[in-house]
Amino acid sequence: MDPYATRNPAGAALSSRLLSPLPRYAIGVAACGVAAAALLSVPGLGPWYLQRQDQWLLIAGALLLIACLRGLAGRQTAFDASWRLALAVGAAMMLATLAGHYWILSAYDLSADERLANFDAAILAKGQLVAPLPAQWWDHADALNTMYMFITDHREAWASAYLPVNAALRALVGWVAVPTLTGPLLTLLGALALWACARRIWPENREAAVVALLLYAGTGQIWLNGMTAYAMPAHLTVNLFWLWLVLRRRWWADIVALTLGLFAVGLHQIHYHPLFAAPILFLLLLRKEWGRAAFYALGYLAIGLFWQDWIYGISTLTLNGPLPADGSGGASYFRRMAGVFSAADDMRFNMIANLFRMVTWQHLLLLPLFLLGVRAARRDRLAAALLGGIIVTLLARLAIQPIQGHGLGYRNTHGLIGNFILLAVYGWVSLGDTLNRWRPLLLRTTAASCLVLLPLQAWMSHLFYASFADVSDRIDMAPVDYVVIGTDDAPYSIDLVRNDPFLHHRPIRLVREKLDPVLQAQICAANPSIALVGPAALKPITAYFNTAPSASAEVENWQLAASLSRSGCRVEPL
Repeated sequence: MDPYATRNPAGAALSSRLLSPLPRYAIGVAACGVAAAALLSVPGLGPWYLQRQDQWLLIAGALLLIACLRGLAGRQTAFDASWRLALAVGAAMMLATLAGHYWILSAYDLSADERLANFDAAILAKGQLVAPLPAQWWDHADALNTMYMFITDHREAWASAYLPVNAALRALVGWVAVPTLTGPLLTLLGALALWACARRIWPENREAAVVALLLYAGTGQIWLNGMTAYAMPAHLTVNLFWLWLVLRRRWWADIVALTLGLFAVGLHQIHYHPLFAAPILFLLLLRKEWGRAAFYALGYLAIGLFWQDWIYGISTLTLNGPLPADGSGGASYFRRMAGVFSAADDMRFNMIANLFRMVTWQHLLLLPLFLLGVRAARRDRLAAALLGGIIVTLLARLAIQPIQGHGLGYRNTHGLIGNFILLAVYGWVSLGDTLNRWRPLLLRTTAASCLVLLPLQAWMSHLFYASFADVSDRIDMAPVDYVVIGTDDAPYSIDLVRNDPFLHHRPIRLVREKLDPVLQAQICAANPSIALVGPAALKPITAYFNTAPSASAEVENWQLAASLSRSGCRVEPL
């Protein structure tokens, strides 16, 4: 007899009704994605991703799911394994993601979030909180690209405006290995944390943890983000460890969980972890655990105040003089967030593309099982809290930042993948007597996700990253002192303007639009060599996006070259 089959007639009937129309469900989701790709024409990377990547992943996923259903035979033997399986799977993912950073992502940090994580890590590794700037740049630092740094006209030092824990993790790992190991190591720890959560929630059901692990291993978004410097692998792993501690309901576990919450809130931006944690902590009120509820409420209030003071403190270290009285310097987190509420309404439609992206980068069977698990939220408070974290996060993203920008999958919900997986396991355990039909399907879809979808996602990611890495490598090899790049000469060409925090690396990269006559005169006084990046050098990027070179780039470069030559610079070809 199946040890994990439960007498759940309603669940068994539902699973049978879901299993038979799965092909129609898969085709319907894919068709909706293709239709959205054809109709969605609002600005943002989300619709572009949907047209270029996700609609094809939807089609491939639908075909794979249909293929996995053919000739399906029952399996009576339940999945069973120890924590060593989680360690083995996590270790394999760690090694693969470490190699993938170099082979798939070209050892390149494409987005500002990735670049600034390593930027801040380099500062912290020196035992400093900010990097001092030479006096030449105090009033011209914007030419070095200060995007996502504190806004000011005069800065004597610089650091990103992001919270520091992700960068601190990379600095810490960098002291004993290479910072690149951080994401892969967190991917390993995430597998162990998910296993621990599943064993805690279903202590009598050893199969539940195996199912959770298979869903984790079959999720491409976890693999690809583990190759990056994004804070997202840390969000997922820390959230899962935090959940495991809270579920233990011991005084020492609460202290460790709140300490972990301090670091979780400081990983990247303040709001990510609280949106995950709040619905779970609300259960303490429902259970009338007043002492624990007060402990966490006061603790998170103190954590919020601490990180707000941190933001203010770091901002003052970068400035000469007080912050602007109106908060325009960006020291207030809530003022900074308020600025994005003014986004045009059509930007909200990016969420449609984001949701499709969230689906296409997950395990093939995650969404069907998740939908089964949603039913559990009506009768299980923990399931409801996990679902609540997903809902409030999506609503917050819709209100605050519907455009995610660069991302491998929908990274703004990456910290909630554990919620999706655990709810899918709730769906699994509700299947009752039909489990024997789902077990071979889970194995097949896991294999299809890892052997077909993951290589497709890796190939798409490689093409994207390699186009920028090729241009950046060419800039790095230029035997000049400075390189100038236009903000919009190619899609996201501003991301090519990246400098180390101490300006040791040559050539120094400059934003053409910020190179005013005063700065030109200061730079050219030493008769340095300088190169201007033109459309030919940016061709890998424009070719990838299938866009024409900027019509004005050549003219603006020609005018700037003449001005620089008159000021004493030696303008050389790239």
